Amino acid sequence: MYFTEERRTRLAEKLFDHVRNTTTDQLNGTLELDLSIYADPSLAEKEREKIFQRVPMMALHSSQVAEPNCYVAMRLNSSNIIVTRLRDGTVRAMLNVCRHRGATLVTDECGKRPAFTCSYHGWSYANDGAFKGAGFEETFGPEACKGRHLVQLPVEERHGFIWIVENPDGEIDVTSHLGEGMDQALAEYDLGRYHCYKSTVFEFPQNWKIMMDGLIDGYHVQFLHGKTISPYFYPNMMGIERHGHHALWGNPRKRIAEIMDQPPGSVELQRYVIFGNLISPNSAMVMHPHHIEYWTVYQDPKDVGNCFLHLRYLTPHAEHDERGHEILAKNWEIATAAIINEDVPAGNSIQASAEMPNTGSIILGRNEVTNQIFHTAYRDYLEG
Repeated sequence: MYFTEERRTRLAEKLFDHVRNTTTDQLNGTLELDLSIYADPSLAEKEREKIFQRVPMMALHSSQVAEPNCYVAMRLNSSNIIVTRLRDGTVRAMLNVCRHRGATLVTDECGKRPAFTCSYHGWSYANDGAFKGAGFEETFGPEACKGRHLVQLPVEERHGFIWIVENPDGEIDVTSHLGEGMDQALAEYDLGRYHCYKSTVFEFPQNWKIMMDGLIDGYHVQFLHGKTISPYFYPNMMGIERHGHHALWGNPRKRIAEIMDQPPGSVELQRYVIFGNLISPNSAMVMHPHHIEYWTVYQDPKDVGNCFLHLRYLTPHAEHDERGHEILAKNWEIATAAIINEDVPAGNSIQASAEMPNTGSIILGRNEVTNQIFHTAYRDYLEG
């Protein structure tokens, strides 16, 4: 369903071995970090410059602007933007800011329009951002209006997602950003055929890196989710493929024992393993049999101790019967309840500690592979 036979076999061999031996993938060493990285305003400013203004953001799924003239109004890290699909099928991303006085141009979250008109003074723009006209243009001054197009952002559509660089003067190359390994993995998933079933944005009082650490961490499941998620999984067990700054991993369910007498790769793994993906710098995907949880985390530019978490559910079918809606609703409730009731309080406590003086360093263990990959990528982005 998700992987080539070669990758499926490789992952099955690794996971079967871990289950038989009660082991997990590990790195050669630990990684020590200063706890203040979650609370330092000067570091947050550097993140905006080096990461959020330069690195491609996995901003939304292609199905969210499925047809020509469809649009989505959303926030990136520091900017409110409009993403549109043009008549030729290409996409555009631009700041949601009228070029007359700076009013917000589009207030609806999504819709279908061939053009946008500002409610303040009637300035209008084609859905590619080109200026079309202004209210009482002759008395305003036609020459002053010319060329007042919406500010464009670098954008690229690849593997069923729309990637955006927030700096209008930046460059975008998603293939290079992903690297050969992660680019190939996303190609195998064929997520362009999926549909965005549901989308919401959460705001939490913790640094964005704390939230990312929680989303990609398999070490905490037995303890923090002991009564909710943990009973279905082998604890402290992940099979991981590292792809540069990104990673793909599998957490085996206990039911995997049902297929371990079969040749590795001969059985599809989706019912027996939850697969996850770290797509640096700020996205994660968790792949379930009925849906995919697609998470993107942003800073709050006004508060280093705050973040915005965008969750979308992707499904292989656009339409669902009553039973399908019930399954998706149940899974949404389980996922959001685990995050809000279990992960978020723990993350908030980390934030409180980070804001205290004299707390020193934290340490990531050899078994915290995905977290080490995330923080190594983060360091590389800041230094690059």
